[in-house]
Parts: sequence; C-alpha cells; structure tokens
Amino acid sequence: MPHLVIEYSQQLEDTISIATLVKNGQQAMNGTGLFNASAIKTRAVPYRDFALGNDEGGNKTFIHAEVRILEGRTSEQKEALSAAIFNSLCESAPEVPEISVEVRDMQKASYSKRVPF
Repeated sequence: MPHLVIEYSQQLEDTISIATLVKNGQQAMNGTGLFNASAIKTRAVPYRDFALGNDEGGNKTFIHAEVRILEGRTSEQKEALSAAIFNSLCESAPEVPEISVEVRDMQKASYSKRVPF
C-alpha cells in the first residue's frame, strides 16, 4: 500500500540514473520494516518546467519525495521513514542541491484499492 512518489527535475536524467533512484528508494522503504515488501509502490515523475526560489533560468535541480501511507503510524515511525528515504536520495544523488521528503497520512475511509484476482 505505501506509495513513494519521487518527483525530480527532468535534466537530472542526463546525470543520474533514475532507475537506481527508484530502486534505492524502494529498498529504503523496505528497510524500515514498516511495510510488507510486496506492498510498496515506487515511481518517479519528471518535471520539465518548474521554478525554485529566485532561479528564473531554471538551472537548479531538485528531488522531492512524497511518501503516502495509511494513517496509524507513530510520529517516530514517520520520522524514521522520512530519514531513510532522505538518506537514500542524498546518497543516490549527491550533486543535487535541493532534496526534500514529505510523509503524508492517507485516511483509510477515503482510500480504495483493487487487489489482484
């Protein structure tokens, strides 16, 4: 169930392996022990057009990870999850100056999922 969505500036595709970023993020999620490994879903989404602060020329690069999990985890578990993803991203892309992670709770009442037959 947990979703790791890695957003990044598209020009990073020229300098880092996005496939490795996804793989390492998936492993970091699994390494927390908070989730069943088969339930973790990780994907990456490139952004061609964006602005960061005063960088009007679009020369900066970024990675932002949003982790969506069902409600019920403690603050400590969320902090550990955020740190694991953050460390994974920093290690995978040391040259990227803007890296951030956000952990979001999804309400069970508003989450729907189709499972394999």
